[in-house]
Amino acid sequence: MSPRRRILVAEDDAGVRDLIRTRLNAVGYDTHTARDGFEAIVRIRELQPAGLILDINMPGLDGFGVLEVIRADGRVRHTRVLVLTARHAANDVTRAVGLGAKDFLAKPFNENQLVLRVARLLRTVIPPPVDDNELVI
Repeated sequence: MSPRRRILVAEDDAGVRDLIRTRLNAVGYDTHTARDGFEAIVRIRELQPAGLILDINMPGLDGFGVLEVIRADGRVRHTRVLVLTARHAANDVTRAVGLGAKDFLAKPFNENQLVLRVARLLRTVIPPPVDDNELVI
């Protein structure tokens, strides 16, 4: 993958945060971290990452609060979000998706599954080429 896609990991557990960062860096992502929701908002605005891996249970501002802030901010509203959390009740999933999350993965998680989900999260659709013989109006 080139250029390296920028990812922000907002996770309060240092071990999980470091594991995700190491794994994503190993497969070619430019991975940055935040330890809580308030730091995540600052880093999102600063880095403007292509994707955000977001825990829900964080001190200060939780993941739902982060989703609310970024969806209201036109500068970072385009950030694609994967929620990665131990909270996986149906109402948590519904609320996260309603606030703009594109994917939801429950902890504990498989590292390979996480990498696949991040790749899917950042997938971009490239329009098919126009045939030079076709008339385009």
